[in-house]
Amino acid sequence: MKRAPLLLCVVMLAALLLVRAEPARVAGPAKLERDRRARLLHADVEETSCSVRALALPTGAPPALSCREARRIIAEVQGKLAAPAQTPKAEAFAESLTGWLDPHGLWSAAPDSPVRARIRQEAAALLAEIEAPSRNGETCVAAARLGAAVRTWVDVLRTHFRDAPAPRDGASARSVFLLASEAIYEDDPVRRPAKQLAADLGARHKAFAWQHVASSAASAAPGRFFPEMSLRQWQAVVLSAAVRAYVPLVDPHGQWAPLDEEWSLYAGDFSLDLGPRLWGRMLRSALGVRVVDEPTPPLEVGDLVLAVGGVPTVGMSVEQVEQLSRLEPVGGESVREVVVWRAQDTALKTLTVPIGVPTPATDEGPSFEAERVPYAGGSIAVVTIADVPDGLGVELANWLKAAREDPEPLLGVLLDLRGNGGGSIDGASSAVGVFLPGAVSFPLRRRGGAVEVQRAWTPAPDARWTGPVAALVDGYTASAAEMIAGALSVYRRGPVLGARTFGKGCIQEYFDDQSGKGVLRLTTMVFALPDGRPLQGTGLLPDHALPVPSPRYGEAGLAASLPGWEGPDMRTSDRPGPASASAAGRFGACADGVVCRALSRLGKPNRPIRAARATNGGAPRRASAPRPVQK
Repeated sequence: MKRAPLLLCVVMLAALLLVRAEPARVAGPAKLERDRRARLLHADVEETSCSVRALALPTGAPPALSCREARRIIAEVQGKLAAPAQTPKAEAFAESLTGWLDPHGLWSAAPDSPVRARIRQEAAALLAEIEAPSRNGETCVAAARLGAAVRTWVDVLRTHFRDAPAPRDGASARSVFLLASEAIYEDDPVRRPAKQLAADLGARHKAFAWQHVASSAASAAPGRFFPEMSLRQWQAVVLSAAVRAYVPLVDPHGQWAPLDEEWSLYAGDFSLDLGPRLWGRMLRSALGVRVVDEPTPPLEVGDLVLAVGGVPTVGMSVEQVEQLSRLEPVGGESVREVVVWRAQDTALKTLTVPIGVPTPATDEGPSFEAERVPYAGGSIAVVTIADVPDGLGVELANWLKAAREDPEPLLGVLLDLRGNGGGSIDGASSAVGVFLPGAVSFPLRRRGGAVEVQRAWTPAPDARWTGPVAALVDGYTASAAEMIAGALSVYRRGPVLGARTFGKGCIQEYFDDQSGKGVLRLTTMVFALPDGRPLQGTGLLPDHALPVPSPRYGEAGLAASLPGWEGPDMRTSDRPGPASASAAGRFGACADGVVCRALSRLGKPNRPIRAARATNGGAPRRASAPRPVQK
């Protein structure tokens, strides 16, 4: 997926991506290439071209940046954000840095680590250093002091690892397998002392090495957990973690990742099928990775994966392990060797997993769920859309075209967008086009004032829906889903029911950073509703209120959330669409009480939609929580 320098590839991200999404299904090489380009061109607002490179095969070494590289990335972030960035608070920066620096709960996150206190002491100085202009030959003194503190502490922990007791003679292979494959790391917050974890790792490592002395996992473990590096190298590790901690604090939807961990930027984009992988879920153990589900044959559930492509998995971060699991050819190879240990075996196995083997084409059906609920002598299609993929409009058009051929009259469409965190702008544009063909819709503003305009898809006449339509939303409806509901409302095409939406009216882009060491995702544009009213931070207020869930706060409550923007009125008309027939209480049973209430409101007079105001219903979550050390 090699991209040209400074290439901007636009992507619309879900507003509520606070949890890593499950990996996608296995795909053949043609589909993988298509989805890879979709990942880069996902939701593109203008035509771009992306040359493609494979994800890097992680080395297992901790990410590192020089002082100059870190400053270049920070300057790039500050220059490309859709609005000027404010320097984060030192306390929040220290908390985030503590998590990103520590992939295991050893170096800084553990309660007995002296590095945690040093990070708090140095946070303000380190912030000033990375925000300073980049010059040749400069030094980052605060980062060097922190690097020295980490090095000293890791030396202490290495001693506890080495002094751990060796296994007793006669330990069974089964007991050693359990020691090697058990999940050992804690989620945030870390409560186990690092010295205790180091000793536990040492004991398990010796038990494994006692039976598998020639394994690369046995030889790689000490260097992964307790690297013996120079002060300059530790300084570079601190600076990499500092950049990673900084970006989400100035952009709640932003992130920087080194090339070894680039996959972490895309993993949460649940609207994309991002290609084949070795497993679905995994747990990191003391010696490797245990497969929890969805293994790619010949892998099996319960396998302890010790190496992939010659790279040991022991001591890798979550992000590196997940990238290592992606089955993408790096040097044109067609297979990848995977070393595993199975509970029933005494010897290790080397499996050969094919890369990019085509899978039979299957018709998986649309990405949404739809049912027809009896309504006033006909039926209403209740279409539940969980996210917004690129092809949503085409799928909707095809389903509605087939539904119209049913003898039972289709009297309307209810788009259930509750909980839909968004997805593709292209998908939103195509979905809007089914109901508002070719409508000039959303103005998008970049830093500096440049405005781009999005236009809805213009489908063939037989692919359009000209009958009544409505949208059901809640406080978790965000981003591209808000675009769909907002266009229907502003163009008076159909009513919106539910509660005020999340209010994510901003767009992110991916691009290689100028240091050449990683990839950035940044909020580079904000958009307004078609009539010019801001959506960012305000959300969409429905025509009919219904009792649906809402978060404590929306986009406006996120720390460092960008301000809203009032754009030009882009509407070409505002004539109301066809009114829904009144069911007069005559509609079929629906399992969801909120859907029943929504159907009961259809056909009743609308009140004009009011301008939504920004609200903050509670204290925001921290903008960048420390990375959990175990997933």
